[in-house]
Amino acid sequence: MIRLLVRFKDRTIKEFALDQIDTLSIGRNPTHHLVIDNYAVSGNHAVIRKADNRYVLKDTNSKNGTFLNGLTVKQATLKNGDVITIGKHSLVFLDRGRPRPQSLQGGLKTAALPGDPGPDHTMFMDTERYRRMLVESGDLPEIPAAPAYVAFLAGGNGRFDLSKSLVTIGRTYRCDIVMAGFFSFLAGDPAAAISKTTQHYYISSVGGWIKPKVNGQTVRGPVRLKDMDIIKIGSVVLQYASRVVV
Repeated sequence: MIRLLVRFKDRTIKEFALDQIDTLSIGRNPTHHLVIDNYAVSGNHAVIRKADNRYVLKDTNSKNGTFLNGLTVKQATLKNGDVITIGKHSLVFLDRGRPRPQSLQGGLKTAALPGDPGPDHTMFMDTERYRRMLVESGDLPEIPAAPAYVAFLAGGNGRFDLSKSLVTIGRTYRCDIVMAGFFSFLAGDPAAAISKTTQHYYISSVGGWIKPKVNGQTVRGPVRLKDMDIIKIGSVVLQYASRVVV
């Protein structure tokens, strides 16, 4: 059985049986099979198609990009255990016909959510109905992930825990980390994003004139973050730490 698990805030909230459908469309528009109501998701964001017993992920010219295992992709063939990141949601591709990666074994079984209409119906997310369904369904085992955070060296105070699948940095309060300063208007909204996979974190440039830098090097594509890396974007300077210190 080939499944796609939809995860939000480290919980599985939906499951699609991909071997029962040929195409799964994803985006903000209500015509899609998987509708994600989030400003970071484009109206027509991505699609997964079955082709010759393979499943191919294709980005449909989305604004913020589609990430596969932390890397931006336009098109890629999915493998067992792959993690797709779209907006603040993670989609986990599982093929029971092949061995699972060690980090995923035994941790992703899920019961049907209350009122589940089945895999052929459109799902709206981030609504009161789905919040109630999350509560009723209870906690499910989490995909193991290295805890991490970024500590402010300039442009802010304290630290920001990277507990979400996508953390945005930009010039307005719609972003998780807000840039200040005279030249902040040159930054995008968001300007950069830190994405979380099952094991690593990646930073990517999203938009605007001000580009993020890691250890003094301008980020032009997804960059995997390493412990104690220094991230600079405009007036904000952050230090990445892969382990949370209590």
